[in-house]
Amino acid sequence: MNTATLITVGVALPLLIAGCGAQSSPPMSSTPIAAVQRKMVLANGKFAPTSAKISSGQKLTFVFDGMGSDHIEIFTNGHKVAQSPLLNHGGAWTYAFKNPGLYTVEPEAMTYIHASISVQ
Repeated sequence: MNTATLITVGVALPLLIAGCGAQSSPPMSSTPIAAVQRKMVLANGKFAPTSAKISSGQKLTFVFDGMGSDHIEIFTNGHKVAQSPLLNHGGAWTYAFKNPGLYTVEPEAMTYIHASISVQ
């Protein structure tokens, strides 16, 4: 064997052996997609997404990605049903929507910014 062949075998053989390990993929999750926790982010003067449809009992996490700090408020039929603790940049708050209906979400200090949530 010449030197070039030995170098090629010396480099390729360990790579081939490393690729033949007994690795396995993690098992597939059986959690239904509807049960996965969703989130809504307040950044740059708007919520993203601006609306969501969820099932009764499902949780929604609100992330404040703005400057300063603020509370996130949730209303239905003109009545406030929930308010987050004071959230700083990057802060998150999770709320479980237990009753069906249409909800409006807004930051306390910027009531002109809205998102809507339909709970089935």
